[in-house]
Amino acid sequence: MGELSLKGPDFARLWTRHEVRAKTAETKHLNHPVVGELSLRFENLFVSSAPGQHLVVYHAAPGSPEDHALVLLGSYAATPASDPAGRADRT
Repeated sequence: MGELSLKGPDFARLWTRHEVRAKTAETKHLNHPVVGELSLRFENLFVSSAPGQHLVVYHAAPGSPEDHALVLLGSYAATPASDPAGRADRT
């Protein structure tokens, strides 16, 4: 905090007034190896019963390309693993 205060007077002013807050919602841009580029909204939810813990939820607009990509990833992840002989992994 010290170096930031020295190099950034705006930061020092906000820090003193305690106006520095964590992001609670924003758009995050990702490049997934299976479905490619994704722009997803996220919500950062603080868990009041567990101080210091939070839950981050990513979501896409219904019907958007990102929505379809997430459905594809869900089905991809739900596909049972197979061994080289083609039998489903039962473990």
